[in-house]
Amino acid sequence: MEQYIKYSLFYFCLIIILWSCRETNKNQPIALQQFPSITFEDFGEITDNHPDRYISNPDSFLNTTHLTPKDDYENAVYAYGLVMMAYNLRENGRIFKSIQYYERALNFAKIHTIADFDIGLYILKPLSALYINVDDNQKAIGILEDLVQSQPIQENTSGLINNLANAYIYNHESNRAIKLLSKHIIEKKTSVHKALSFNSLATAYAKSQDTINSIRYNEYAIAEFEKFELRRDTLIWYCSALTQYAELHHSSKQAVKAIEILNHNFAGTQYRNKANAHLSLASIYFEDENYDAALKSYTKAFENFRQGNSKYFLDYKYTYTLLGLARSYKAQNQSDSALYYYEWAVENDFRTQQLITSEANQLINNVWNKSIIEELIELYSNNPTIHSSDNRKTLLWCIELSKARLLINEINRSDNWTSASNQVKSGVQQIRQFYQRLDASESEEDKKNILEHIAKLKIEFDLSERYFENINFNPSKDKFLNRILNNNNAYYSYYIHTDKSLSILYNIKNDISLKRINDKSIIDSLNNFKTTYFNNSPKNFNNNPDRYKDLAKHYSQILLPQLDKKQSDVFLSLDGSLYGIPFDALYREDFLVKNHNFAYLNSFLLFDFITNNTSTHDAEISLLYRSEYPKPLPHLEFVKEEVNNLTTKFKTLAIPPPLQNDSTIREAFTKINIIHIAAHTILDSIEAPNLYLHQAISTNQLRFFDINTPLVFLSACNTGSGRPLPSEGTESIQRVFMSKNVPSVISTYWFANDEVMLNLTSNFYNQLQESKNPMVALADAKRNFLKQASAQRQNPWYWANINYTGIGNKVGLKKSSNLPIVIMGLTIFALIGFFTFKRLSRSNKISI
Repeated sequence: MEQYIKYSLFYFCLIIILWSCRETNKNQPIALQQFPSITFEDFGEITDNHPDRYISNPDSFLNTTHLTPKDDYENAVYAYGLVMMAYNLRENGRIFKSIQYYERALNFAKIHTIADFDIGLYILKPLSALYINVDDNQKAIGILEDLVQSQPIQENTSGLINNLANAYIYNHESNRAIKLLSKHIIEKKTSVHKALSFNSLATAYAKSQDTINSIRYNEYAIAEFEKFELRRDTLIWYCSALTQYAELHHSSKQAVKAIEILNHNFAGTQYRNKANAHLSLASIYFEDENYDAALKSYTKAFENFRQGNSKYFLDYKYTYTLLGLARSYKAQNQSDSALYYYEWAVENDFRTQQLITSEANQLINNVWNKSIIEELIELYSNNPTIHSSDNRKTLLWCIELSKARLLINEINRSDNWTSASNQVKSGVQQIRQFYQRLDASESEEDKKNILEHIAKLKIEFDLSERYFENINFNPSKDKFLNRILNNNNAYYSYYIHTDKSLSILYNIKNDISLKRINDKSIIDSLNNFKTTYFNNSPKNFNNNPDRYKDLAKHYSQILLPQLDKKQSDVFLSLDGSLYGIPFDALYREDFLVKNHNFAYLNSFLLFDFITNNTSTHDAEISLLYRSEYPKPLPHLEFVKEEVNNLTTKFKTLAIPPPLQNDSTIREAFTKINIIHIAAHTILDSIEAPNLYLHQAISTNQLRFFDINTPLVFLSACNTGSGRPLPSEGTESIQRVFMSKNVPSVISTYWFANDEVMLNLTSNFYNQLQESKNPMVALADAKRNFLKQASAQRQNPWYWANINYTGIGNKVGLKKSSNLPIVIMGLTIFALIGFFTFKRLSRSNKISI
């Protein structure tokens, strides 16, 4: 079918060329260097018949064409040329570039009306298959479900259904794939497409651990394929069935046969399929403990992927190849080589995962990535010969690359939206407004309809976003380590293992140290400590303060080894249930906040990915607040005084509930002001967390606001709490603001005491005005509070719930101007003088 499409495109372009009576000399090869710019006829000829001219560098080729279509003919040639570039890039295994060019063709075709151009067939079908290749399965499912519903029953539908089934399979929904394919196969007559469906069905059953049915349908597929003369795509499908047979029967013979067919028929293309066949063969050898043969096959797969000079190849199958090389070297006790390939696999996986736009697929990959980190740490721990300073740095680097991948993706996307096309900005606005309607709705039926509409809008938005053209992720290991090692701050990175043991990597004297805590009860005991002292009541501390101090001192020694008093700023990269523990309330000679300023991060990589670092001018405060609520929510009595304090002392734009409409909130977020929000937070186990201002604003809605603030202060309860996310922290209000490229967020872990919250908030802004450092200002506010607090209020339950998350940026603060007060005073003084003068004049006249 793909070959049929290829020739259809070519002949369509040829007909247009003949029809327009424009001649092209095809007897001479076209050399790009001879043309400062080329004609549309040249472009069509090269993209169709000379892929060697652009495969290595398609962007450079396209830029040298200088083509700007001006009429229907040129639009058609240009659109088909982009499709052919995308097709040939895919044929040569350049998945990432192929996606870019299919998306470019899609957006061009949407803008320009092109006769007889089937977007679904020529672009969306192959594009969705490529999304599956990079594990962005949710996006592929959305596109394909829409296409299947809109297509008439015909031969083309088979390919769409098969692609949809594969998207379900790799999205861990094998049962949906089985149901879809089983119904489709019954309706199909004998054909290569039926064979392909059998093969996909075999894969679905294999993923469901149903080996018997998997073997049965794989054999059906091979038997069906062998009824036909196979060429191009059908031959590739047949080879896929052979490699699946090899895996199911643990037989290298069929894998070798598939490799031979691919090498013979596709001498200069289909590198990814060749690599995949070598991967299947390598896994068979590895399971047989034939590590030499496994290493050779993994190396062959590696060579097929790396057709260029780039170290990274954005394809999860390439990551599997690197991982296979690491495991093979590990099995042969070549620990240095194994460590080298584990690091490479983690780096490649980080880059490849950033191609995924759907949250669900990101989180699934986070879980899989954790298994690589487990193997890497195990390799280091069990091999003293590699216990070097450089290898501990590698461990830290890899662990930090494994965290906050979804958050980094969201930061990158959000950053691109601000400079995107009007079409993308309009899409952002539409999605946000629908979430606004969803947050305001109380009807379940209405919510269901809105969610369906949002899902469709997101598909259109994802396709128009051109994310694959804008993505830019190049974290530098040297830059990362230089930041950690070459300053006086303390950095602690935590990794919770699947068995609940704990690894801690931290900097000490320009080196990285590793502390491994093999006690598998440590995490449970920390959770119990957190629940006991930082829940709904301060009474457990008050009943026995010394018991708390003993425990806090014990956990301080465990979690913060070799913390020096000179290291005033402490940055913590947390993991799992360590989120929510107030480290500044741990204890040594006194509470740690007495000597240290604490910052919490999802990953130290955020230092490089958060770009909105510093406010160059002193900022105003945009104040969004609400104090009165319907029952059962209590009123927030401290809010009125908080508003008064802020508006009196600082330049503040106060926005009360009646004025909190969409336009005022949007304007407040867009300004480069400090954002201060004093309101209830609503947490729900099912619904997304939301801020309860005049209307509810959920985390879903917040993601689609344009936010430019250098600092957010969330003066509300539980703004740092939420549903745990794998390797991402919690799905909290605080995290959403971080995802919007906000470098400093102050939030709360538990219920806030009104009086103390008011004290700390007021003190924080006073300190911020002096230091211009939110991290230091919050710690100073807590220190000042503790100096004056009674013994009972020294209880961390009162003051440790407020925490700082961020990278330690600078933020200036504008004072409230006294000029209006002075003018008012002078006016009043003048009026008093005037009336006094009038009264005296009148008195004098009477006396005369």
